[in-house]
Amino acid sequence: MPAPKPKGLWILRTLIAVGLVLILVGAWLFQSDFAERVAARVAALPRSDAAGLTKLAPGSAVLLEGTLVARDPAGPRGFVAFHHERFTGLEISGAAKGNERWIRVDTMRPALAIESGGAMAEVTNRDYRLDTWRHTERTDPIPRYVSMIETTERFLGFKAGDEVTVEGRVAEGPAGQPVARCIEATVLFGGGGAAAYVESARAGTRVPKIVGGVFTGLGALMAGVCALWLRAIRKAIRPRRPEERPRRERRDVSPSFHDETED
Repeated sequence: MPAPKPKGLWILRTLIAVGLVLILVGAWLFQSDFAERVAARVAALPRSDAAGLTKLAPGSAVLLEGTLVARDPAGPRGFVAFHHERFTGLEISGAAKGNERWIRVDTMRPALAIESGGAMAEVTNRDYRLDTWRHTERTDPIPRYVSMIETTERFLGFKAGDEVTVEGRVAEGPAGQPVARCIEATVLFGGGGAAAYVESARAGTRVPKIVGGVFTGLGALMAGVCALWLRAIRKAIRPRRPEERPRRERRDVSPSFHDETED
């Protein structure tokens, strides 16, 4: 009769499969050149101020440098484009124990304009991404939480007068005529000029390599340990053949012959 299989072997097999998946994902991230291609595309974009947009055709991709101008009334604490978050307490377990927890409740992207080179470029859309904002403010010096209504609020974003870089495309005006001083924005970047934005894109190329290496190492460790553990369990439950048993445990399977004498 075959020996019964111990319970829980499916858990080890599942962990081995997860480890193999992590290895595959990590290898893909490590060798992927998507981030490098994005950084190369950003570095190749022409750089311009608002006045220089007149030299670019509608639809042309560009990095626009200038000063942020608000077209709508400012929001809380003078913020123009910003994320609004609420404090929900501290992490109580895990590696992040004690860290602050914030939940994003809203993002404001109002009408904007960029001023530079003695001209003004209007931002025609409101679905741009906020990146590397200059200001972070909260309603309480020390975060407190009573309820989702009575809690510390935080604002992260941009104010009028900030030096920014906008990645986008030259847009046409409402009448369908090329208006070179309009831009359809993709990213609103507050970490400096166009050179800083390009450097930020290049720095992002290292992230997939790091994540890919971590995934690959973690997957290899998980799959390897579980595979060795599974092998040890299988070896422990496999019935041993007679030649593998200690000598004292072996059965004497040789025939016995007894001399019988007749009286």
